[in-house]
Amino acid sequence: MDIIVCFYHEIVIKEQLSSRALLCGAFVVQMAEGLFARRSVSLTGSAVMGALAALTTVILPARIQPSFPILPFLKFDPAELFSVLAFLIFGPVPAVVTATVHWLFLTATGTDTPLGPAVKFASVLSTIFGLWLGSLAYRRLGIRRYQNSLVLCFMLAFAIVTRIAILLLVNFFVFTYIGPVIFGIDYLGFSQTTLQGTLHIQFAGPSQVLTAMLLFTSVFNALHAIFSVAVPYIVMTPLSSMVPQLASGHPWISRLSKT
Repeated sequence: MDIIVCFYHEIVIKEQLSSRALLCGAFVVQMAEGLFARRSVSLTGSAVMGALAALTTVILPARIQPSFPILPFLKFDPAELFSVLAFLIFGPVPAVVTATVHWLFLTATGTDTPLGPAVKFASVLSTIFGLWLGSLAYRRLGIRRYQNSLVLCFMLAFAIVTRIAILLLVNFFVFTYIGPVIFGIDYLGFSQTTLQGTLHIQFAGPSQVLTAMLLFTSVFNALHAIFSVAVPYIVMTPLSSMVPQLASGHPWISRLSKT
């Protein structure tokens, strides 16, 4: 935990954050530090993961995150990795706690609040929900081959489908009602300009723009789900080995594959 606190102070000096960001960041770190002293490993881990997600948002802001080429304003956010990592190591509930901590941080410090952080929160929760559904499907099928990679394939497939389905609904209402009516933001107009610049195509009307946006955002969400699940899975095993106190040395996904 001391490493996280020192890391945070270095970021404060280098990034010259605003007072609001400093207060919120300090709150997240202090919360994680307080929970670190508790006996609940999963609760502690979820708080620490949430703090790391918040710090990652500060270190790697949207302007330097990898972009989706067709829609450059869509970013592959590395902060999501910590919510999935919390899921793989500690389980579904701690993962939701991690995502919630990160959402609160984004809502308090972001420039596109509250809509941007809310859509991001929905994206992460849909991924976690899909992973959980995949774990249930694996158990119901009663497969005898107990391998983490096989379990992950089930969970990743469900995560991709669930994220695409939920974000289709979310984006539809954001593009057609929430954005233009509630917040006065013409997302379709901005999206049309972006698509014309990247793909050099013309649209006959708003309905075609909406269809194209739902299609390309679905492709992006599928790719982001793969990114958000694959990277944490790669680092999970060595991380659990180096820090055996994490989930008592037995990650949640490993316990799942042996049940």
